[in-house]
Amino acid sequence: MIPVQGILIAVGAAIAIHTVTGIYKSVRLRQSFISRRFADVILKMFVYELVILMLFSIDYFLLSEFFCLWFSVNYFFTKACAMVLIFTEMVSIKENIEQAHGINILKQLREALKRTKDLKDYVFDLTKNS
Repeated sequence: MIPVQGILIAVGAAIAIHTVTGIYKSVRLRQSFISRRFADVILKMFVYELVILMLFSIDYFLLSEFFCLWFSVNYFFTKACAMVLIFTEMVSIKENIEQAHGINILKQLREALKRTKDLKDYVFDLTKNS
């Protein structure tokens, strides 16, 4: 078992979820999706996983000692780059969901947080008055 196995699985899962949400968006909006797009997904999976493996080898043989001194985290460079790749996929997943449902997720989260703040203030006022 290699130390980067979990990172490879996480990146692969992000790509898979992005693919599923892309298919969902196409079906929901009655758009066609073609097999060429699936070939692009396979190519993306291969390239991302290969990049992680290459970064891991560079990190393991060259950078690990330096980053361990500064951050005390093993394989810091590999993990940071994997986080960038996963974040990129998460943004695409969010966009697919927003397009499929015609919503703005960040706006709805902001409104939900505002409602919880209002609820907290209301509960605080109730407890203060009793």
